[in-house]
Amino acid sequence: MINDRKLSQLRVFPVLIALGLILSVLFAAYDSATALGIATISMLAFSQGFFINDPNEARVIEFLGHYIGTYFKHGIFITLPFSNKYIISLKFQNISTEKIKVNDANGSPIEISVVIVWRVSSPAKAHYNVNNYHDFVFVQSDSVIRELASNYPYDSESDEESLRKNSNKISSELQSMLQQRLDIAGIEITEARISYLAYSSEIAQAMLRRQQARAIISARKHIVQNTIEIIEEVIAHFEKHKSIQLDEKQKVQLINNLLVALLSEQDAQPTISLNSN
Repeated sequence: MINDRKLSQLRVFPVLIALGLILSVLFAAYDSATALGIATISMLAFSQGFFINDPNEARVIEFLGHYIGTYFKHGIFITLPFSNKYIISLKFQNISTEKIKVNDANGSPIEISVVIVWRVSSPAKAHYNVNNYHDFVFVQSDSVIRELASNYPYDSESDEESLRKNSNKISSELQSMLQQRLDIAGIEITEARISYLAYSSEIAQAMLRRQQARAIISARKHIVQNTIEIIEEVIAHFEKHKSIQLDEKQKVQLINNLLVALLSEQDAQPTISLNSN
């Protein structure tokens, strides 16, 4: 595995000054035609080593099939003549994956897509360790999404972790898994999060009804629990503060009436009993 070797920055202007001095010596030592020929060949050779590095750009240098090193700074530089110079962008890039259909931990088909922000942190690894680091990021992202989605349910009724309820933890785990797989290519993942999550279309309606049923049941439980507390407070209030002692039959009747009044979805209609008993 190849790691980056940072090259020392050889500036152009000192080299040009040195070339000027060499040319002066050549013209002084040889006749004009010979000196001009040597100077022309030398300039053509040296010109192959000049290059300009833009900001947020690295240049991987290869000479005769061997990795020499990497230039990270921007400016105009010179390196070995006739060497290969590969440009690697260090800018942040982002990808938004297509919607992927995969089964969650419960076997339910879901559709999921993610947004990933990444950059090249090691130009030598990106160039030499993988064939095409852009394609490598896409393929590994798809693989990680499928693996992660299959480890968690879309939603859960208990405290079990799920894709929908634990988005922050899932995003952190997604970023960690991607980073482990992309380290070999010199890729740094700065952000990874789920951008789309839904049940697949063939079960979406059934799951929606299931969610609605769960919501209704949860609401009913809450109403019943609060109703029971109200009834207990009413009976305790009469017995403690009003000195009214109710027998079991009266308590049952009161409880029935209060349950009907408090749990009914329609407004209770008041009635007057004419029974003297």
